[in-house]
Amino acid sequence: MFKLLFFLFLLFLFITLYSFKKRVDNILDAIFPKKHTPNSSKHPEELVQCATCGVYLPKHAAVKKIKFNGEVIYFCSVECKKNYKKG
Repeated sequence: MFKLLFFLFLLFLFITLYSFKKRVDNILDAIFPKKHTPNSSKHPEELVQCATCGVYLPKHAAVKKIKFNGEVIYFCSVECKKNYKKG
């Protein structure tokens, strides 16, 4: 009987300490957030510049891209693409 009570006490102690550690980790993450990058690889994602307005954006977020004389031109929006074609 004593062994069972001792085991239950250790289990209770472990669960209590584990939940306390999780709470402390959550508080520390709120105070000191970890740097999170959308691309988890070692190389950062390439930035491209909108040909019309000059805004830099990640290559995957470019709305439209066209090829002009073998060069790829990126745009941040459909409006910028239309304005580029007008000019």
